[in-house]
Amino acid sequence: MRTQVLAACACLLGACASYQAKELVPEAELESLRRASLVELRVEHARPGEGAERDSSFDLTDGLDEGELVAVALTLNPGLRATRAELGEAQALLIQAGLWPNPEVGAAVRPELGGGSTGFELDFLFALLRPGERKAKKSIAKATVEEARALIVAEEFRVAAEARGARLAVLGGRASHALLEQEAGIRREVVALLRQRRELGEATVLDLHLAELELAEAERAARSARTDLDSSHRALNQVLGLPPLYELPLAAPGEPLTFTVYADPEDFELDSRILSGRPDLAAKRAAYRKAEEELRLAVLRQYPSLKIGPSFERDIEGSEGLGLGASLELPLFDRNQGAIAEKHAARERVRAEFVALLHGLRAEAFDAREKLRRAKLEVETQQAETLPLVERSESAFEAAFRSRDISVFEWLTARGQALRARREFLAALLRYSESVVDLETVTGSLLSRSAQGQENK
Repeated sequence: MRTQVLAACACLLGACASYQAKELVPEAELESLRRASLVELRVEHARPGEGAERDSSFDLTDGLDEGELVAVALTLNPGLRATRAELGEAQALLIQAGLWPNPEVGAAVRPELGGGSTGFELDFLFALLRPGERKAKKSIAKATVEEARALIVAEEFRVAAEARGARLAVLGGRASHALLEQEAGIRREVVALLRQRRELGEATVLDLHLAELELAEAERAARSARTDLDSSHRALNQVLGLPPLYELPLAAPGEPLTFTVYADPEDFELDSRILSGRPDLAAKRAAYRKAEEELRLAVLRQYPSLKIGPSFERDIEGSEGLGLGASLELPLFDRNQGAIAEKHAARERVRAEFVALLHGLRAEAFDAREKLRRAKLEVETQQAETLPLVERSESAFEAAFRSRDISVFEWLTARGQALRARREFLAALLRYSESVVDLETVTGSLLSRSAQGQENK
């Protein structure tokens, strides 16, 4: 008998988990962040809500396009790693929901009054779950896991949108810096030309000083644009999970900015995209299912709970008996009314939160579509009207200046206006691209190209 008891205890202890310490070393974590790079990177998540494809690596020699940058951010971003770790906590609830309650051992000792024999009683009781209780607990755990997964996808969408926006900031910064450097180069040529004319007596000192001041301003603007570009690079590295000074290769660094014309989604399409594409709405639906099952479980727990199992007794006269023991809870005072009221209110709260979220997303989607339309119209207008006029005026003023038909001040004024027009067109291109990202993010799905498939540079 003693051997059997020891064997049973050994089996129980063998099934127990053991604690393993895992120290947090800040210096080691910092070194890991410093060593992060794209060399031999294996992509774990290619797109939000999706895993990596079989060929999960990419070629760095041709630079990273938008899709590859999103894949890097979804794989390396430290914040996403922390969010994904929450899924393990939710899955632990699913494991717990599938387990039966532990049995209870009860003992009672009854010594004979005045001395003599002693009796005792030993009960081994198992709690019987109410009908539907175990199913409700498993449904709650499953809904919790679904909610955690949906929230992870929602965070992936946010990080992907942030990475796309940071990429646009870098591309726009590069184009702006190149435009200002080109303008500064033109002003250097003008200063050199005016110095030659000054030596020949064909230009005044005021003309030369004015040109030099304009050159200094152009160089200052170029330096400021370079500073902004470096800051945009660091912001992009932060989103991707790379060190601040990491040299990130982007695809086609010397090519002009382009924008693709996308089809304009109708009202019903916006609503359909939001309902099917937004992961935070999916998370709220899972939260509502969880609240529904929690209310059902609270209602089930208003009924009595029963415990039953074998019972052994030895009375003071030495007689022994083995029978059936039971324990029944009597819901005379507490019929779980408080928990039922709480879970009912929680379900209504989650429903209201879902409606509020849906209302806000619809407002954001319609606003994003309107901004997209306006940005598209602005780009097309400037491309059709403003840019041709700028190009004609630049050629005309350049020829007039070199033939000495206009003054330096007039030429510089014309150059300044042309520069502002080109920078405004660049800003319009970026606004359109950002509007595309915003609309795709708020609807949770990519836009489709227009029937013309037009692409503007």
